Amino acid sequence: MKILLIAPPKDDYMGVAQYPPVGLGYLATAARKEGHQVEILDCVKDRVELGAFASAVQAKDFDVAGFMVWSLALPQVRESVGIIKRLRPRATVILGGPHPSALPGKTLEFFPQADFAFRGEGEIGFPLFLAALGRGEKDFSGVPGLVWRRNSEVIANDPRMSEDLDALGFPSWDLIKPREYFMPGSLIGKDTSVLTCTRGCPYSCTFCSAWITAGKKIRKRSIQNILEEIEHLDKSYGIKIFDIPDENFTFDRDFVKGFCNAVIAHKKRFEFFLPNGIRLDSLDEEILSLMRKAGFRREVAVGIESGSERVLKLMKKSLSLGMVREKVKLLRRTGFRPIGYFILGFPGETKEDMEKTVTLAIELKLSAAAFTPFAPMPGTEATCALIERGELPQDFDFTSVTTDRVAYAPSGMTKEELDAIRKRALLRFNLRWRPLLYYFGNYNSFKFAWAKFVNLFVKGGQARGQ
Repeated sequence: MKILLIAPPKDDYMGVAQYPPVGLGYLATAARKEGHQVEILDCVKDRVELGAFASAVQAKDFDVAGFMVWSLALPQVRESVGIIKRLRPRATVILGGPHPSALPGKTLEFFPQADFAFRGEGEIGFPLFLAALGRGEKDFSGVPGLVWRRNSEVIANDPRMSEDLDALGFPSWDLIKPREYFMPGSLIGKDTSVLTCTRGCPYSCTFCSAWITAGKKIRKRSIQNILEEIEHLDKSYGIKIFDIPDENFTFDRDFVKGFCNAVIAHKKRFEFFLPNGIRLDSLDEEILSLMRKAGFRREVAVGIESGSERVLKLMKKSLSLGMVREKVKLLRRTGFRPIGYFILGFPGETKEDMEKTVTLAIELKLSAAAFTPFAPMPGTEATCALIERGELPQDFDFTSVTTDRVAYAPSGMTKEELDAIRKRALLRFNLRWRPLLYYFGNYNSFKFAWAKFVNLFVKGGQARGQ
């Protein structure tokens, strides 16, 4: 079969290209192993806006079109699916990604023209689905993770996660073309690509949706397999810098030590960055010193979330303020420049709690900080509780959830008040010498921060985030 995998059109993030669609790259590899022909269309990277989508796909030959679906892009994907069905009525359309994983049944209700969806990881189920489709089968109950219709009933099969990540192979980098993702001020830097080393998240943070797609169990690639991909990306594409988007890269102490020691012993030097941050309770001086020697960038993000012990307990963060202070000092002592991630407006949070968060962020001497409004992500414990209590409607519009738009405000304040609190927090933190030196010292960081400033304070924060 001929497969077209699509990262769909969406309102891009202030002109900044997104990360390479590594998930689609892994699906492409799984399908190619079974002899299928695959092409990847990244509409954001290739600047294919919705109005040009028909022209972009009209010349392509495919039997199956697979869309990566993020909640914020639901309208664009629905219109794109309609275009596919108009141009290729006999093509099969399947949806996957974070949104179908969180709301499998509602996804097919929202997309009546889509034929199927996937929940969770698809590397095992996708080739099985293609085989069943090729045989003309009508019963798909044996395909793990598939969401399908039997008469008027929507059925969501249980997903199956791969235990052997090495067996998945590398993403199809020849289809992704990683060097095409750099642009000045973008999230992905020059000579940079993404490197996934682990999957899964065992923690119970009520605001986080990472486990919905990747499961609770931590699974790791072998260090040798990771090094082989590093060498492949270096040799084939000149990649020297690797962004590791794992939610829990430092979870397994022995794994981190083994990785760092292997990289240190390697004949070439590379640089590594952890854009999704690392948990503070997984860090000690030995690990951090090894990471610095192995080439991990000085800038490292840490999820602190709140300066209120009460709110941290509500979040089920399993983190104390005493540990936060201790580990941030340790990061600075071992040569890192910590960047703090904070949430404002969590359900049950008060203005006093948010004041504690800003005060803590300033006290910690962080190089930079992000203060994002609480995002009610589909399928998370916090969002489900809000819907059950009637604080969010059953048909809540998840396209309103972005990093720069207040989609929810806790009881006792309006969205406008929360937005004002967040903007004051950003000004109080950033108009100081330490963060200003950080931003002026790095062109990409400065341009990104400036674009954020314009978006929030000039345009009113209406642009959608990634």
